[in-house]
Amino acid sequence: MRYLENAFKFTFKNFLLTLPLLISLAIPALIINIGTAGFVTQLTHKYMGMLQDMIQGQYYGFDANFFDGMITAPMIVSVVIGGLLTLVFSLLAYPATYGFISRQYDTGNATLSDFTACMSKYIGRYVLYILLRIAIGLGMGIVLAILIAVSGIIMAFASNAFGIILMILFYLAFIVAVIALRVYMCLWFPAICTEGCGVTDGLKLSFKTVNGSFWPLLGITILISICGSIISSILGIFPFVGAVVSSVASTLAWIITTVYYFEVYRGKTGRFYNPEGFRQINDTIQ
Repeated sequence: MRYLENAFKFTFKNFLLTLPLLISLAIPALIINIGTAGFVTQLTHKYMGMLQDMIQGQYYGFDANFFDGMITAPMIVSVVIGGLLTLVFSLLAYPATYGFISRQYDTGNATLSDFTACMSKYIGRYVLYILLRIAIGLGMGIVLAILIAVSGIIMAFASNAFGIILMILFYLAFIVAVIALRVYMCLWFPAICTEGCGVTDGLKLSFKTVNGSFWPLLGITILISICGSIISSILGIFPFVGAVVSSVASTLAWIITTVYYFEVYRGKTGRFYNPEGFRQINDTIQ
């Protein structure tokens, strides 16, 4: 728990460094929320009407014209603009945030003026990192498709019951494999930033460093994710401003999780504590 405590202290002591990412993701969220407000309102009214009909025994299923008049040109434009801004801002702000965290650990004096330097230092490796994560995800999807096909063949030519059982086991094994892979990859970019290495070397270091800390990493990741989701959902109910506050809460949860990963990696590899630099980062952490 020391790493988690340090992650919270680090994040809130250096809160200014989180602002570029928080703002860059809150703006598109606000644009999308404004553009889709009418759609959400009409959808809510229609579902409430359907619920009343069901209670009164008068519900006959979806109407073919259910979405007529709900999807408008302004809504589509706002979603497209918000999505594009999210993509562009993410490609700039995420690498910069990783750089801020790494520089603060290394020097103890990272500032917002370092944004361009941090972003340019890591953006190339960040794009490659994202592409490799997508490739890994596609590979896992292909594996799942093969498992489903095998189950289907068994159901067609052998036993339906055995095929169904096998499919369930395949699904469970796949879910476990995905969770394990995500945990073993969680220190990937922190390793890249800390060691100044390439993307493939960072992945190898992540797998190596996670050994012995798998369950704490999994547990803390789930804990922060659940807490962040609950807070974001509660804050998101408020009109317009809720989208911004919800985005800030979920992004802050991601930042805390990322700092926790830095803590674990630097602590386990002996790269963590330069006593003088550490006091500059946060003199209250023990």
